[in-house]
Amino acid sequence: MGTTYYRGQQLGRNDLNIFLVNAANTPVMAAEITYALYDFTTGQEVLLGVPLRTPANPSVGEYFASIIIPLDANMGDYRVRWTFREIVGGQIQQVVQEFSVIDKAGLSSASASMITGGANNATTIEYDLMARLRILLRDQNPDRNYHFRPPSHEETVQQFSRVFGYIWEDVELQEYILRSLDMISASPPRTPFQTVDQMVQFRPEWRTMLLTGAMMHALMALRLNWIADEFNYSIGGVSLDLEKSSKYEGAYQGASDQFDKQLEKAKLTVNIVRGLQQPRFGMGIRSAFGPFVGRGVLSPRRFM
Repeated sequence: MGTTYYRGQQLGRNDLNIFLVNAANTPVMAAEITYALYDFTTGQEVLLGVPLRTPANPSVGEYFASIIIPLDANMGDYRVRWTFREIVGGQIQQVVQEFSVIDKAGLSSASASMITGGANNATTIEYDLMARLRILLRDQNPDRNYHFRPPSHEETVQQFSRVFGYIWEDVELQEYILRSLDMISASPPRTPFQTVDQMVQFRPEWRTMLLTGAMMHALMALRLNWIADEFNYSIGGVSLDLEKSSKYEGAYQGASDQFDKQLEKAKLTVNIVRGLQQPRFGMGIRSAFGPFVGRGVLSPRRFM
C-alpha cells in the first residue's frame, strides 16, 4: 500500500505525482495525460467524479493530482489511474498508484495539531466524545442531514459534486467539551478534574452530562453566527426575512435546562464528610476527648 492521507487534506506536488522521462533520462512532456480516482474500500473499483481529470504540471515532465480528500470520504484504500501518451497517436500507457485515507483521530497528536481546523493534541477519549457530540448535534453526516444547506467547500464540490461541509470543526467541538468540563468541575460541591480523560475514568456516567453542556456551547456559538447573518429585505412588494437566531435560542435554552437538571442530580451523588478535627498523635486518655480540653492531668475520674 502507498501513502496514507487524512480526511480534508489538500494534496499537492509531493503527494500523488508522476514523472515522465525519455530513454536518456531527460524529462519530457506527455502528448496527452489524464488521471482518474477510484474508491477501492470495498475491494471493487468505484469511479469518483469525472473519468478524465487534468493534472497540475509545475515543470517539464512533472505531473500531480491536485485534489482535496473530502471530509466524509470512506476510510480505506483508493487508487489513482494515470493514462498518458508519449507522442501524438502513440500507444496509450497506464500507471496505477495506491493510497489510503484515514480519519484525523488515527493520526499522532503531533500530526493532528498541524491540521487546519483540527483538534489540538486531542486524546483518544476526546476524539470519541467529539464523534458522539457530532451525532447528538446531527452533524455527523452533512450530505444526508443538511438537505437545504449550500455546500461549504467549493474545491471539494468541484471534484465530488455531492459533498457538504460540517457546521463545527473538530477544534471547536474540543473547545465546547473543555468548557463543559470546567462548568461541571466548578459547580458546587466542587469536583476538580484536570482533564476530560480523568473525568471519564473516575465518573464515566457523567459523559452524557458533559456532552449536553458541550451541545449548549455549540448552539450558543451557532446562535451568535445567525445574529450576525440575519437581515430583512423588501423591494417592490417582495420581502425576505432571514431570521434563525430565535430558533437556536430555543434549542440552546432546552440544552441549558437539561444540563442544569443533569448537573444537579449528578452532584447529589458526591459525598461530603465533615467531622471533629483530632490531633494526629494523642498522648494518653486525653486524646479520646478531643483537642479542645484544658491542659493538665486529666483522668476519667476528673473528667466525670
